[in-house]
Amino acid sequence: MNNLDIDVDGTPFSVLMDRAVKLKSSQLSSQGSKWDSYPSFYQNTVFPREEAVDEARGLDFNDRLASATPLKDEGNSSFQDGNLDEALVKYESALAVFRYLVNINSSWKDEGIKDDFISEVSFQSKDDEESDKLNEFLVKCYNNIALVSDKRRHFQLALQACDCAIAVDKRCDKSYFHRAQARIAPLSSGSVEQELALADLQTSVKMNGQNKEARKLLHSLRDEIKSQRVRDKQSFSGLFDRGEVYDNTDLQEEKETRQKSKVKEAIESNHRDIILGKQLAQMYDERGMEIEKVRVEQSLQREIRARDEYTDLNNVNFREPTEKMVQDAKSMGVDLSDPQTAEMLEQMQKVRMGGTCLDDVDTVVLETNPNNVVSRFARFVKSRLQTNFGTVRGLFLICFVAFVVIGIVSTLDLNRE
Repeated sequence: MNNLDIDVDGTPFSVLMDRAVKLKSSQLSSQGSKWDSYPSFYQNTVFPREEAVDEARGLDFNDRLASATPLKDEGNSSFQDGNLDEALVKYESALAVFRYLVNINSSWKDEGIKDDFISEVSFQSKDDEESDKLNEFLVKCYNNIALVSDKRRHFQLALQACDCAIAVDKRCDKSYFHRAQARIAPLSSGSVEQELALADLQTSVKMNGQNKEARKLLHSLRDEIKSQRVRDKQSFSGLFDRGEVYDNTDLQEEKETRQKSKVKEAIESNHRDIILGKQLAQMYDERGMEIEKVRVEQSLQREIRARDEYTDLNNVNFREPTEKMVQDAKSMGVDLSDPQTAEMLEQMQKVRMGGTCLDDVDTVVLETNPNNVVSRFARFVKSRLQTNFGTVRGLFLICFVAFVVIGIVSTLDLNRE
């Protein structure tokens, strides 16, 4: 029931749960005012700090561009001098020549800024040539804002600027590179941000393989994700540890206690994941995101099946089998009415639940038939059927194979006599 193994399209279930939390936070924040949802580089355009901005807004495209370009260049100079605050003001001003917000409420100082009085203005190009020049200029402004914001450790603002740049031009590799940096820079970033940053970097490198910084960060992030997955798996690796023999009784008891504790933690984690998964599926449904909803539901069903299989195996009574158990066992050639079979299955059940070590299965087989061939084959069966050992049917399968071998060895003994 290791939820790290539950995935959809290669996405671990734990990552989906991380997305659920972040999506919920995003949903709650979106319920605030529209004004609050605007990035600060748009909010600041309501009150331009450069006189040239107001004057340029009444000009045609070429004259506007001629007024805005020096502002951007001044921002570059300030950035090179290390004056990040001044650089940000210049970049915002250059952007505000073409895209800005207008507050039509003259009494806003007394009444505050209200959404009903805020309107968005975006310069409309008259032809493709103007459009191409405008988009190129806007993308440069957005990317520069992202770069400055990243240096100032305002990562959310950098992320918003990159989103705007990509919305204007999806072919700019620098925008994806800067967005990847903004995703993983915060201390709060986790697996979701890493995956999104990885996708951004792959896109950036695909567009421009000469970007050494992007390639370096891509390789570094891949290694970090790989290492994190190893650490995650190691933290769960002892969940159902099997096959180790301890001569020291205290060590064995400590191991079993640790196993039971991990089992309990996994069950509780599974329960939380299922609840969050249902919430995530509901949110996707409300947003009309059908594909994402289906993926989460598929992953959720796997998690539920993992829980049910574990619970079923923990509570099953092989001494008093249900009709379904009898039929399942019979279909695999195992007779549950045989006390010897029930005893073997109970031993295997204890192994699966962490109550004993796997070599006790050998003991059961040896008590039935002390031939060493059977013992060796039992070990072979265990090593080959580990993946099936987590279900009742898996136990039936191991039991069936073991008894077949016992029968074969017994026949050989009779023939020798």
